[in-house]
Amino acid sequence: MNMKLSIVVLLCSVYAVYSFNPCPYGEPLANHYCGRGGSRCPNNYYCEIAPNDAYAECCPKICQKGVPLVSSDGSTWNCGRGGVRCPDGFECNIAPTDAWAVCCQK
Repeated sequence: MNMKLSIVVLLCSVYAVYSFNPCPYGEPLANHYCGRGGSRCPNNYYCEIAPNDAYAECCPKICQKGVPLVSSDGSTWNCGRGGVRCPDGFECNIAPTDAWAVCCQK
């Protein structure tokens, strides 16, 4: 492999490993920009925009109603394996891969 091609492959590999995911849960919708001049996110996604407009990504909505329940320290309740039960009026929404499990309003 020539030197120029090696550098390109290395840079692509580094980018793939260290790419930024602004979504608190799940992965952003690929190839979709929802910031200024972009298009709206599809149903079940919302637009996560950086304060300085550095990114605008469509992130999956975890809860169909509102946002996940948080404790007094600001962390989300983990209702998955080893977690707690959701309080009345909430249900546990678990990722298919068990990457997250949060309490959402019913």
